[in-house]
Amino acid sequence: MQHALYRAAKADPGRRFHALYDKVCRRDVLQRGWVAVRANNGAPGIDKTTLAQIEEYGVARLLDEMADELREGRYRPLPARRVLIPKPGTAEQRPLSIPAVRDRIVQAALKIVFEPVFEADMLGCSFGFRPKRSAHDALQVLIDECYRGRRWVVETDIADCFSAIPHDELIRAVEERVCDQSVLKLLRAILR
Repeated sequence: MQHALYRAAKADPGRRFHALYDKVCRRDVLQRGWVAVRANNGAPGIDKTTLAQIEEYGVARLLDEMADELREGRYRPLPARRVLIPKPGTAEQRPLSIPAVRDRIVQAALKIVFEPVFEADMLGCSFGFRPKRSAHDALQVLIDECYRGRRWVVETDIADCFSAIPHDELIRAVEERVCDQSVLKLLRAILR
């Protein structure tokens, strides 16, 4: 599925995808979302449900219930739990939002579906939070450019970037590639 989405997006940069929600609801996509969430071994969200409790309840049972909720339009994400974590090297703290485990599974499923569509538009010089790219790859580009005679590097950091992103503009940017109203509604609910 991801390869097909990527190829379609790469072949037609102007294409808008209209049938993505059914892919987010697929049981195999939700299962891959669970695997990604489980691998992160994260903390519980506002509902205090742990990964161990999910496993005790039954992962297959939960994923089947979530697939039904998504298909029937009954899924509603819970508010994220907010914690403050220390910023390295300073006395400051930064806020961290921790979604419930079930919401992280849906977010991971949405990422599985969205990623190939938007990855097709990314430039080769972009490395942040992209599949099969790392800080080491970015460093190698810097080394290669240095050998080619480049001598300047510009680094930027946007203060409070994630909390400052205007959701309406983000949705409009997503709408340039996605016109599936169900998946856009889900994205809006997650952002809220």
